[in-house]
Amino acid sequence: MSAPYARIVRRETHSPRTATTILLAVLIILACAYAGTELILRMLGQPALLVSPADAWTWLATLPTLEPLAAISAGGALVAVVGLLLILHAIRSGRLARHEMVLGDRAVIVDNGVLASAIARRVETVARVPQGQAAVSVSHRRAIVEVTPTSGIPVDEESVRRAVAEEIASYDVRPALRHTVHIKQTGAIGS
Repeated sequence: MSAPYARIVRRETHSPRTATTILLAVLIILACAYAGTELILRMLGQPALLVSPADAWTWLATLPTLEPLAAISAGGALVAVVGLLLILHAIRSGRLARHEMVLGDRAVIVDNGVLASAIARRVETVARVPQGQAAVSVSHRRAIVEVTPTSGIPVDEESVRRAVAEEIASYDVRPALRHTVHIKQTGAIGS
């Protein structure tokens, strides 16, 4: 696949970091605006809104010696955990509920709901059950199929498994899907 298609596929299958970026930018802007306001008030000889810059620096310098030490350590650990979570959020790729379908040199993006619907339709045909008695959920790497047979009509589990495997293989999606098939022991009343 060419580079522009690869970029488009990545953009359509991964979630952006826009909300986190905007939130962090707003918090940084507010902190800078507050610090700037306090500095301007200090230069004009006015009283501080919350704390003067000199008092803030003094408090920061004495922070390691303050009591109770456990509370200070807990606060430091909390800040470290928030920082680690932000780093992990930046590094890890957020996935959307979509898959890339390999179709020659074309970029085709398929929603997981569409894949689930197509697999369910095939299962209903093979298992000879009415529409709605095959439930399929598709996640990033797995398709889970649950079939509720019609009362009195057995379902051949092996043929359903084979049909699901063939259906998933025919799509050739990336990342590849593994599947699990479960036939319920209790049936639904036929219509």
